[in-house]
Amino acid sequence: MSEAPKEKEIIYAYPPFPMEGVQEDEIDLIELWRILWAGKWFILFFSLSCTLAAGLVSIYVLPEEYKSSATLIPNQQDQSAASSLSGLIGNLPLPIALPGQGSSNIMSFLQSRTLKERLIKKYDLLPVLYKDIWDPETRSWMVEEPEDQPTVIKALQGEVLDNFFTVNQDKKTELINLAWVGEDPGFCGQMLERVIGELNFFLDNEYVSDARREREFVEQQLAEATRELEYWERQVPSEQLTLSKITRERLASQAVYTELRKQLELAKITEAKQLETFKVLDAPFVPEQPFKPKKALIVALAFFVSGFMAVLLVFFRNALRNIKQKETPGGEE
Repeated sequence: MSEAPKEKEIIYAYPPFPMEGVQEDEIDLIELWRILWAGKWFILFFSLSCTLAAGLVSIYVLPEEYKSSATLIPNQQDQSAASSLSGLIGNLPLPIALPGQGSSNIMSFLQSRTLKERLIKKYDLLPVLYKDIWDPETRSWMVEEPEDQPTVIKALQGEVLDNFFTVNQDKKTELINLAWVGEDPGFCGQMLERVIGELNFFLDNEYVSDARREREFVEQQLAEATRELEYWERQVPSEQLTLSKITRERLASQAVYTELRKQLELAKITEAKQLETFKVLDAPFVPEQPFKPKKALIVALAFFVSGFMAVLLVFFRNALRNIKQKETPGGEE
């Protein structure tokens, strides 16, 4: 007997989620506007209150800080002149840097711990760096234990001076920018002048003294080479000293003497370089307008941020009200 044909199975496709839920989840712009309009007074009051509080804090609480700045331009020697000078003297390894290569020396000193230590010690900056624990009337530290008192080493290790003094150099123009930030505008300008003075002292004395020591070393070597050359020039042939040996030693001494003379000329040129290796393009000034706080920016940000938070609070309060209504017997399911 042939089997009866099977009924064709019908598959009904259902959406993965009910369509009614999609419609319920759609954003109703009119409903959102109704919620915002109902909470308009709260949004206005909250935003104005926060903005007013931010304005009062920026005016009466936050201290005003001033910023003085200065710009230095390192003196760079013409490279063609340096090349021609090297060609005249000879292809020798330079014992020390030629003029025009002092930009790195300037930046190294301005960023060094040596400068920071000099500024703190010489101008008594610890009370300025740690003003929160300094009593200007009694001129004493407001700390219980003596070991808690600030010291120069603690200030250097904590890099506290970096909060006041900054230095950076533009890689393209090589201009060096100095800045000092503080609550006293006159003190800010004065400290930048002191920094430039310390830089001048370093270049005029310490950096040049290195060049002088290099020259003196070359002069000592040249004096020994001169005596060696004169010794072989006075020698006459004998059984112990042949003419060939005398000639060979004299030529060797002559070569050393010639090379040292070139090295000495380079050392003298370096020592006699212009002492001022930078120029003050923009001199330090006493600022009249505070650098911080930026009151207008603080008030504007407070207004927009508080307004956004107020809107979120209105929607959050409305969502809590809807949840309570659904949980209340007889409320909307």
